[in-house]
Amino acid sequence: MSEIVTIEPPQDRAVTLEEARQQLRLDGRDEDLLLGAKLDAAQAELEQQTGLKLCEQTIELQLEDWLDEITVPIRPCLVAEIRYTATSGATVTLPETDFVARRRHGFTRIRPASGKSWPELGVDGLVQITLSAGFDENDADLAIARAAILVKTASLFENREGAACLAFDTLVGQLKCRWI
Repeated sequence: MSEIVTIEPPQDRAVTLEEARQQLRLDGRDEDLLLGAKLDAAQAELEQQTGLKLCEQTIELQLEDWLDEITVPIRPCLVAEIRYTATSGATVTLPETDFVARRRHGFTRIRPASGKSWPELGVDGLVQITLSAGFDENDADLAIARAAILVKTASLFENREGAACLAFDTLVGQLKCRWI
């Protein structure tokens, strides 16, 4: 069983209100509240459909037991730290030399380093993997994601009763294919 906990949420959106206003050719700020809600909905839908985290944030993957190889369901990410509950009941930080974290097929996979094994967990032990998630500002995939968010936001804003957005679906499909 695993759980994902947000430690430090993103500070910004992937697309700013100003960029969305330009996309929609809006001069005023009268509808910024509605536009912000549509931006948030479009970004959340993209992240949910692709498993990607667009903006920098800190996340913790919590596991009840060690797995032979841990596949992190958050993409893209870097492993910042691994802690576990030792048999003594104390929370211990696993040395970086004791594990290997590699990206394979778009996912970060963590396993014990050569010649090492996972330490024994205490009763009701917990493995806590702190991850730094999100795209670098210049990443090509972020540009695709931002374009998808803009077209979805425009569609949501202009068709307030709801309508399909083929351009969004196409761009999300491109991202899904790039991250498998």
